[in-house]
Amino acid sequence: MTRTTGRTLELLSLLQARREWSGAELRDRLEVSGRTLRRDIDDLRELGYGIEATRGRHGGYRLGAGAAVPPLTLSADESVAIAVGLRAAATSVVTGIEDASARALAKLEQSLSPATRRQIIDVERAMVSLSSRRDDVDLDVVTTVASAIAERRRMQIDYTRHDGVEVRRAVEPHRIVHTAERWYLVAWDPEREGWRTLRVDRMRHPLILRDEFPERDIPDDALRQFTTRSITTAPYPYRARLRMQAPAAVVSRHFDVTVAEVVDEGGGTSILTAGSRSPEEFALYLGMSGIEFELLEGEDVRRALVDMAARFTRAAGVAE
Repeated sequence: MTRTTGRTLELLSLLQARREWSGAELRDRLEVSGRTLRRDIDDLRELGYGIEATRGRHGGYRLGAGAAVPPLTLSADESVAIAVGLRAAATSVVTGIEDASARALAKLEQSLSPATRRQIIDVERAMVSLSSRRDDVDLDVVTTVASAIAERRRMQIDYTRHDGVEVRRAVEPHRIVHTAERWYLVAWDPEREGWRTLRVDRMRHPLILRDEFPERDIPDDALRQFTTRSITTAPYPYRARLRMQAPAAVVSRHFDVTVAEVVDEGGGTSILTAGSRSPEEFALYLGMSGIEFELLEGEDVRRALVDMAARFTRAAGVAE
């Protein structure tokens, strides 16, 4: 073990932060010569880090797989973030992650200073989890999907559609999006030539294929539209579309992104699209918002509104 200096540890931190660096970028960040950079790379290799190098004009370095993986270099705030996240994983929807997170947390805490441990305890005491599990996803599926995204390789998956039909698909995975209850994969479907949002808990037997695919930019508006529609309407049997007599910013205070899709229409109105487990539940949410609205689509919800209005009128002792 030679020259394990602060500069070498900084180099390690850079390599861990990004998939690949050019030699020029590393020299500029570390303010060293090419010879010193190569020497520090050799030092890290002696410590067991598998650092891969590519030659040529566009050559560079990246942290590859090694026979042994030495400890990560973490700052105090990074340690706190990881520790809190590992403890929160005990209530995660990812099946099988609890034991792994507990083991990782035990190893991490052995290397923490008393001050950092106190920070973690303070943060944990201030956190209260109110979410409950719904549809569990498999840890192996999540990690396989994440690897395919990182390597930009196509995946083959067995998938259960919302109607219960089993299909096999080949997709180009781009982004994982999750709420407290469900995880989704935003992927490009080359056969249908379009973006798809797939529920991770409905995926099985993921297989990373050899075929690479070009990186595609998902427009932010499109990403929100894909995932919001999947979260707010697709999982529910009853759906409705309404014109709300309030701007989108006001409506969104009552119906956030995990509940409904809200689009500003201009002129002080907005369009609300959402789903629910029952028409009556939908009607109650609308009434509690205190916002005037016009039902555009959703006959089940319309009937529920009429029935509930009559029932409330009778309960209040007002003649119909």
